[in-house]
Amino acid sequence: MKKSGLIILLVTIILSCNSDDNQEPEVIEKVIFGEIYGQCAGDCRNLYLLTEQGIYEDSNSDTDFGDFIDNSDWENTTFENQPLSMEKFELAKQLLQFPNILLESNDEITEQVLADFDYFIQIKTNKTSKTWVFDKIKETADLEIKQYMEDIVDVNNQLRD
Repeated sequence: MKKSGLIILLVTIILSCNSDDNQEPEVIEKVIFGEIYGQCAGDCRNLYLLTEQGIYEDSNSDTDFGDFIDNSDWENTTFENQPLSMEKFELAKQLLQFPNILLESNDEITEQVLADFDYFIQIKTNKTSKTWVFDKIKETADLEIKQYMEDIVDVNNQLRD
């Protein structure tokens, strides 16, 4: 009887433990990135939406000239229904692979020096969403984070040209 009680106890303990293998993996839903231009009137942005399906340019239809846009509204930008070319998607799709430390870190990794021009990045996964608005990446930022942010700036510059 003692053996069966011990076995039941062990089975109960084993089954009640959570395994990290059973947790849903973090899957990227979208990356919005590009340039925003301070508190200005009209369409003060050049943003892109990147998903597994393609890359889309902002539609420039969210504002009328003269309207002021709050910085917190950039993530609600409307994007074109038609994706950009496959060549542009191939250029940008590397950005769907981001370092996990980027979403886990609470460190200040970027800084704003000037109020006239900023980079905007929002990463949304099935578990979390994080947004950065910045002029430059801090020298003290983790090397993986710096590389990813620099890649976004580089892709943005190539898409804009």
